Amino acid sequence: MRNFLKNSLFIAATFVIARIYLSYMWLSNAENKIVYDFSIGSMLETQVNSGVLPSWWAGFMKLFVLPNTNLFEALVTVGEFCVGIALLLGVFTRFSALMGGLMNFSFLMTFQASLDLQMLIIHLFIILLAGNAGRIGLDPYIKNHFNKYTKYFKKTHKRKENFA
Repeated sequence: MRNFLKNSLFIAATFVIARIYLSYMWLSNAENKIVYDFSIGSMLETQVNSGVLPSWWAGFMKLFVLPNTNLFEALVTVGEFCVGIALLLGVFTRFSALMGGLMNFSFLMTFQASLDLQMLIIHLFIILLAGNAGRIGLDPYIKNHFNKYTKYFKKTHKRKENFA
């Protein structure tokens, strides 16, 4: 089963479709935040004071997020844009899916939106099951270049040890 998930071109193509869907969702959310004035302070304050959130999450929001809403507004916009581009191009696919899943988790905890749960599940599939989620994308090229440079540095490091 593991070999099938890792080597199947069908699974890689399926994950490309999932990546494109997630990328579209992230980029459209980022575009809405860039085009329209994105202000989340009053909405966050309402959610935190509603009593619906778990106490540990509400405490985190009160102590850390609410005093820094301008910073978090910028981080959310930039994060959504970067995750969308990375998933679209297949660059650092697992890491970008992890970051997208982390953002989805925080949105789900704060606003209890069902779309965030759907996106979170797709992110988890990419993180956990997708050894080849970035196979159709730029991940193989990055991996090949990284391997070339690590081999080069290992060779030069061995030469320096021999001379010492």
